[in-house]
Amino acid sequence: MAFWTCTIITTISALVSAGFSVVGLFGPSGGDIFERYAASRSIALLIAVLCCIGFRSREAIAALALVMSLVQGFDGLIGVLAQDPAKTYGPFVFALVNLAALVWLLRSHEEGQAEENSN
Repeated sequence: MAFWTCTIITTISALVSAGFSVVGLFGPSGGDIFERYAASRSIALLIAVLCCIGFRSREAIAALALVMSLVQGFDGLIGVLAQDPAKTYGPFVFALVNLAALVWLLRSHEEGQAEENSN
């Protein structure tokens, strides 16, 4: 359960990040090189998350959950600097929820290993 919860939240986070960066490409400054770089990285992270789902790798999902938590956290900081609440609260919420799912995933794995070792 913890694996799939973390996987779903990480996937949604990556989808939102990629979606906003692709939408930014079609905005008024869509030709900006920095928006292209942001889109390429966001799309790469989404593809990586989808590959990890295919491999069902707990460790890889944990790593990408941490990465997406950091990405969303930094996006929230950018929102703070831009003084834009819409670009602040959403990313911070995603970062915290993804981080909570990651902690749950890691704890459930540790508990499973502890039970295995005691038997």
